[in-house]
Amino acid sequence: MTDPSCTVVVPTYNRSALLAHTLDSLCRQRLDGSDRFEVIVADDGSGDDTERVVAGYRDRLDVRYFFQEDEGYRVAAARNLGIEHARADVCVFVDSGVILHSGALAAHLAAHRETALPTAVVGYVRCFNEGNEDGAEITAALDFADPDRSFAEFAEQGRWPDIREDYYERYGEDLTVLTAPWLMWWTCDASASTALLREVGGFDEAYRSWGAEDVDLGYRLHTAGARFVLRRDATAIHVPHPKSYEENMRSAAGNYAYFAAKYDTPVARLVVDNHFHEIEDILRSRGLAAGEVTDRVGTERRAIDVHDTVREAGEPAGTGPGGDDPTMTPPVLGVWTWKDREARRDAPRVLVFSPHPDDEVIACGGTVARWAAEGARVRVVFATDGAMSHSAVLGIHTDPTPAELREVRREEARSAAKAMGLDKDAARFLDYPDTRLADHLPAFRADVLEVLREESGVTHVYLPHEVRELNADHRLTGETVVSCLAELGLTPEVFRYVVWDERTEEEFGFVNRNPADGGGEATERLVSFDISPYVERKHAAFREHRTQVELYAPGQTRAVVPPPFQERVFAARTEEFWITEPAARPAGTTGAAPAPVAAATGEGE
Repeated sequence: MTDPSCTVVVPTYNRSALLAHTLDSLCRQRLDGSDRFEVIVADDGSGDDTERVVAGYRDRLDVRYFFQEDEGYRVAAARNLGIEHARADVCVFVDSGVILHSGALAAHLAAHRETALPTAVVGYVRCFNEGNEDGAEITAALDFADPDRSFAEFAEQGRWPDIREDYYERYGEDLTVLTAPWLMWWTCDASASTALLREVGGFDEAYRSWGAEDVDLGYRLHTAGARFVLRRDATAIHVPHPKSYEENMRSAAGNYAYFAAKYDTPVARLVVDNHFHEIEDILRSRGLAAGEVTDRVGTERRAIDVHDTVREAGEPAGTGPGGDDPTMTPPVLGVWTWKDREARRDAPRVLVFSPHPDDEVIACGGTVARWAAEGARVRVVFATDGAMSHSAVLGIHTDPTPAELREVRREEARSAAKAMGLDKDAARFLDYPDTRLADHLPAFRADVLEVLREESGVTHVYLPHEVRELNADHRLTGETVVSCLAELGLTPEVFRYVVWDERTEEEFGFVNRNPADGGGEATERLVSFDISPYVERKHAAFREHRTQVELYAPGQTRAVVPPPFQERVFAARTEEFWITEPAARPAGTTGAAPAPVAAATGEGE
């Protein structure tokens, strides 16, 4: 029998159920021609039924099982067992609970065959959670019987992308031009030349806790001449499982200090105190790498660049010259912390006030996605529960009842937030009765004041226009927020939107008005913002509001949101807001709103 084309190395410890998902995905692999693969399961001392589970796949996979005694966390040693016993020229590393797309191994092999140079492949991993925050939702959405279907759906919807996507957007996908591409070589889905893995010594078994052992090996592969490539088609899904983000970060901190002291090079020393997604920029800003500092970070010198983290030989990792330096940028620990609040402490803070679930996407979906992509802290506050959409608009009072609809729309709003790139805590629900906000204004005002006090550092507010909106819930939401901002003396940039005008009333066939108090004397401008780069995220978020855009109830003959209105939402490539002087700052300045692509002036009412 000829040797296999690649060896898949899967380390595991007491995760037999997760391991089964990985082995199932390996059974589905489609390789080209005469290619075949072998699997090595390297057990780090499991006490569960892992060995029995592996044995159950021997009729479908060329699989071997190696066991080492449980002497604590020794995943590096487990992976080295795989490298030692590999029969193929390429080793593909996959963690327990990682489901590979059926074409993933073929993609890994294709990358290695593109050149005679030794290659290290970075696979694309969806659904990796820093603290299992989306675990239940991902598990519910994942089709374990047909994972390729889930790959296609998640990609189409823009859901749960690889958390390294920010890095690729910043520097591009050609890793060969980067100085430190090894920062992204993570063994949940990665591959490398078996010969080179052995030549550089495999994984450093001194790593006896979570984090850094793969980055360490990636560093040595790079210094030995490996060509690093990103293959999006070598894609995987990381099945959720319980984990502690805090414990992992504490573990990683010590491991990166060890890494920095071990190599004691300028780039190695940067991993202790700096965000992984900024190291390439720091190298560029100090003349240690080719290329300009990226637009994502800017060209101005920042504190992180001003302070010299290139230490004298023998100086402890994690400090500046001479020891602890209180002026140093606080450390950002670990690989996974690109969304860490400390790293985002100077980012804009954005509040979106939405009368009902779905107004936030209709009015601001592209803008919200843009803010999320640029690292802003965005929160969406829903004034009403949206429970009356079917009853008030369609005359459907049961199946679903308003109480049932309220819970469904809450989950839709959370899903829409995630589709726009927000985190799980971005949505806040005040839950006032839909169509009856006017009956609860004192309590609503008190809640808005509480929100604004909690978000007193807010820099940008998006809200319904307190005069131009015709729907009472919309207008009163905007009117109350404007009044509360004035009462608290807060002066963020305010962007007023209009969803419900005469045309909307006619299309919906629904009217809910009450008299407006009248406008002020301020001059307004209508500004239009290009959302083309984020329109797919907006569309994905809009589709999450299924109760509004689909025939949800058995008795429906039309969607709550009528087709002409939906067509306008999907066709739009801009979003419009009324602003009062002074105008929004141009894009590119700190805390700036997007630059308007067109503007028309008009007098306030």
